[in-house]
Amino acid sequence: MKFLTEQNFLCFTSDILTLTNSTRSFLVLTVHFIDNVKGSPILQNVSLCAQRLTQAHSGQYIKECWEEICEEFHIDKNKIVAITTDGGANIVAAVRLFLGNDRRISCMAHCLNLIVDGVLKENHAFSALCDHVKSIVTYFKQCVNAMDQLRSKQEVSGMQEGEVLTLTQAITTRWNSCFDMLKRFITLSVLVAKILATKSPTSRNTPDIVATSQLNIIRDIVAILGPFKEATEEISGANYVTSSLAIPVTNLIRQAVKTISPSTSLGLIVKEALLKKVQERLVPLQENSYVSAATILDPRFKKIHFNSPIAVSHAIAKISNDIRSEHRRRGQLSPDLRTIQIGKAQEKTDSSIWSGHDKLLSQSTIVPEVPSSGSVPNELKQYLDQPLLETKADPIKFWTNCQHFTQVLSEVALKYLICQASLVPSERVASAVNITVPNNRSRLTGEHVKQRVLLMSISDEYWFD
Repeated sequence: MKFLTEQNFLCFTSDILTLTNSTRSFLVLTVHFIDNVKGSPILQNVSLCAQRLTQAHSGQYIKECWEEICEEFHIDKNKIVAITTDGGANIVAAVRLFLGNDRRISCMAHCLNLIVDGVLKENHAFSALCDHVKSIVTYFKQCVNAMDQLRSKQEVSGMQEGEVLTLTQAITTRWNSCFDMLKRFITLSVLVAKILATKSPTSRNTPDIVATSQLNIIRDIVAILGPFKEATEEISGANYVTSSLAIPVTNLIRQAVKTISPSTSLGLIVKEALLKKVQERLVPLQENSYVSAATILDPRFKKIHFNSPIAVSHAIAKISNDIRSEHRRRGQLSPDLRTIQIGKAQEKTDSSIWSGHDKLLSQSTIVPEVPSSGSVPNELKQYLDQPLLETKADPIKFWTNCQHFTQVLSEVALKYLICQASLVPSERVASAVNITVPNNRSRLTGEHVKQRVLLMSISDEYWFD
């Protein structure tokens, strides 16, 4: 594909999927890059293939599969900036063998899922409460009369038929489905209690009503998990920059959870356990050179969400080295630039974890100092001295517009900003493949599955260019 060979930098996300109806494993590889579509630079992605795995999933074998895919699509390995994967030992080893040390970005969405899922499953009292709510939801899903009553009570209160809410069932594989179930249950809890109270107590199928003390626990847990739910959605995008979101989102999660005051002892236990896990799993993301460099080079965030001055210093040093190396390659000196024009930061009015971002803008004392100007190229220092952009701004467009007077810094920034903080784009391919290869097509060969993945991921702009 010509549009891939024309790119200066590429980023990969990769995951292993299993077809549920034939128990076959495939290695999904998605490539991310910046391209001009209709004159506007945007972050694009193409799932190159889902390659059938016929051997043990060792690091060496996965690495060889990646090399075959790169050869097939004429991708220069030197253009690959980093690969985002989960924390499986085999795929971590594969990245090390394929690109070398320190070229892997850990999937933040996966880390968030492990944090919340682990804390909730370790708390047996909460698990029992979830099972209780789940039994009530199951009862309403299976009892037409109860569900009709739930709908009619909402319609009597003035809701239109299309606005009527129903209970949501949780699935075992994702904690966020449990969160959605509990949140909807809280909304409908009064109506649910009234309906259950009218049912015959002798019926074996009628579940017990949730007590007030249990409802208070559910309210606490929903409030505590809200920031994690929002963070997962923020970090799971494919067509906007996510590498620079990891550190700010981690910091904002901690701030948001700390401000919550649970009214129950169980809520307090869950809150403290989650904060501890965030400190263990997410805060170390600052040590990843690609994530930290992307955050520094995002004009919306720069340094304000870092908790470690050392991480800031290392990131700026890495960016500075990249700038100097590129200037040497081009035979240029670091230019004396006019001021890069950046608009004033504007408040994000939405009620979300981002409300904590606005508070940091005025707290200059927490911002780590930039190294002396002698060690930082002029263009980087001038960029860092400018005010932040609003959170809704597009960093890709910002750096593209800056290319005509700070070409080297812009190129370095775009290199890091194409990196991905999650492998959700590749995980979505796994879900799509299971849908496009149903039972009546379960005998599709691995080669046909591979072709379908590529064809369904190429956007219209490349088909009709």
